[in-house]
Amino acid sequence: MRVYILVSLILLNLLTSGCAGLLRHEGPADPRDPWEGTNRAIFKFNESVDRTIFKPIAQGYEKTLPQPLRTGITNFFSNLGDLMTAIQHALQLDFRSSSESTVRFLVNSTVGILGFNDVATRMGIAKTDEDSGQTLGTYGVASGPYVVLPLLGPSSVRDGLGRIVDLFADPLNNIARDRETKIAANTLKVIDTRARLLSAEQAFEALAFDRYMAMRSAYFAIRESQIED
Repeated sequence: MRVYILVSLILLNLLTSGCAGLLRHEGPADPRDPWEGTNRAIFKFNESVDRTIFKPIAQGYEKTLPQPLRTGITNFFSNLGDLMTAIQHALQLDFRSSSESTVRFLVNSTVGILGFNDVATRMGIAKTDEDSGQTLGTYGVASGPYVVLPLLGPSSVRDGLGRIVDLFADPLNNIARDRETKIAANTLKVIDTRARLLSAEQAFEALAFDRYMAMRSAYFAIRESQIED
């Protein structure tokens, strides 16, 4: 699940861009969002679930586990992501970036002890993040209409399909041998990434604007930037 990583990027975009257009709802409906009524209903549901379940658990996680341990857990999941990123770079014919991501994965998996220590970053090996949606975008596949997925959050038709591919290809789900382990590992991944948003979320909630519209606008801006990088 990459939803909270995406939301983190959205928060960063909102807090640093200074784009006033995200702070008010003006003009006609966004043509990229033909299903806005349904999307808003799902968005409201997602926020309710987050407020009652994910956020309290993330707050408890942050208070209970010491920072060094949380950092190690974050690094572990990030290291598995580097392997997927290497594959996506290769599919995009960006073999230099693919090689760098592969080296990151190998270094952190060995010297970094299964990725719990991010040795590669300290060595100056750049980290990038790529997914199937970005790969499709580099080949000219249009994003399609905006879609808010239950629990997964902001997406598009193209990126939603990409997420299905990423889910089946995720090394985490292939390493775990039984259903219970997979559920536990993915739950920990979601809680860890949600906990890392708690501090940024305070500034986000202080802004008075249409949260749905801001998420949508930032989502398209960020995805376009990721595909063009």
